[in-house]
Amino acid sequence: MIESAFTLICFILIGAGLIPPTLDFTLLKGRKIVSPYLVLLGLTLSGIILGYLSIEMFGQGTVPIYGRILQVGFFEIFLSLIATIGGILVVVASLSGVKDWPTSPSFYSLLALGVLGSYFLISMGDFVLLIGAWALVSIISYVLVGLKKDRASTEAAAKYALMGILASVLIIYGVAIIYGLIGSTDVGTISDLTGNGKFMLLLGSVFLVAAFGFKIGIVPFHGWLPDVYGKAHPTLIAFLTGVMTVAVVGLVVKVLFPLASALGNQWPILIGILSIITMTFGNVVALLQRNVQRMMAYSSVAHVGYILVGATAALSAGRALGLQGIALHLGSYAFAKVGIFVFLAYLLRKGSGLHLNDLKGLGRSMPIVSVAVGIILLNLIGIPPLLGFWSKFYLFTSVIAVSPWIALVAIINSGISVGYYIQPINYMFFKGGSEPPEEKLGDSESITIIAALVLIIVGGLTFPMIAPYLVT
Repeated sequence: MIESAFTLICFILIGAGLIPPTLDFTLLKGRKIVSPYLVLLGLTLSGIILGYLSIEMFGQGTVPIYGRILQVGFFEIFLSLIATIGGILVVVASLSGVKDWPTSPSFYSLLALGVLGSYFLISMGDFVLLIGAWALVSIISYVLVGLKKDRASTEAAAKYALMGILASVLIIYGVAIIYGLIGSTDVGTISDLTGNGKFMLLLGSVFLVAAFGFKIGIVPFHGWLPDVYGKAHPTLIAFLTGVMTVAVVGLVVKVLFPLASALGNQWPILIGILSIITMTFGNVVALLQRNVQRMMAYSSVAHVGYILVGATAALSAGRALGLQGIALHLGSYAFAKVGIFVFLAYLLRKGSGLHLNDLKGLGRSMPIVSVAVGIILLNLIGIPPLLGFWSKFYLFTSVIAVSPWIALVAIINSGISVGYYIQPINYMFFKGGSEPPEEKLGDSESITIIAALVLIIVGGLTFPMIAPYLVT
């Protein structure tokens, strides 16, 4: 049943990725754009199928399909659902702006195929599939970032592609070393390696961690992220944060745990050090920003650090609690970042800038959207009962038994983040501005922001009850 469902999802999203742009570019020739609606239909159908699978596999472990190429369980389906919802939100947000770009059919095509690639990364069980899916989502990411074709987007895409090429090389080196040691492309066989080859396995593992670090912004591999997240069109960045980050973190989980069992106690120490550096750097530098988009870019680095806190715990004594925290935090992070970057895209479309001063008076001219964005920012701080509170609670609690110092640093960093998350709220509601833009609740961006807020609130009320069943 699972294999048949995944096959159906593949056909749906491949069709949504290839057929609509063909219609738009050839038959309709710009007279009417059908891509967003067909892609939205395809993502919705995929989400329904994944929802059905989540009910069928609730609380179960992984099941191998396609000859062990994919390993699918409730945890993997949960992350795939988050990526799907993130994709749906981005499509809805694009209907008022991106839809009118000359390149919009390509945007929707790449988005559908990118979501499909994210499924493969999240459920990956074989290194050959890893390389293929990595290439797919990487190329899609580079093209999407530059799709606006303005100077900032082109510069961001070029830098992203250069860093991505280096990451891809490291992936190939890492996979080659590990394959040479275990003689198999099956990820599950890594844990069988004993004794000989520990140094080479560690070297291959470092290559893989560096590649993943380039992709999601782990310090010191984060150099491209502030420029890309801070310069490209915010709607495009919403896709990277709402879909691609979820996919790569899912991949990290799939690869790190077999490696941890083979490498021993050194592995959690390395991940713990990276988590401390990443969240501290991201939060401190975000605190210095005046441009809201760059502030959110460095915030994304910090949240990757929080996720690594959960990974540190999961690699040691608190596997279940750490993975539950990672899953919850990915939901909180994806929905919140989509909401915020769509808000920034909305301001751009309204002719406003993205500096803090440009937010003055928005609380009066855009009251509903501003309140929604304010609550989303509170979610990123971790205010109860929002989803971000529960995700941080799971993450920080899981690591206490492993390293109380990491938990303390994480809590301090969460406190530091209050200093910059509260600034947009302060400017929107407590500082006056001259002729700020007005909201229209019928605009697709407004709908998306409110939908993201609803997901965060509902998630905060329901996801903690689901979390214990994510990992058995």
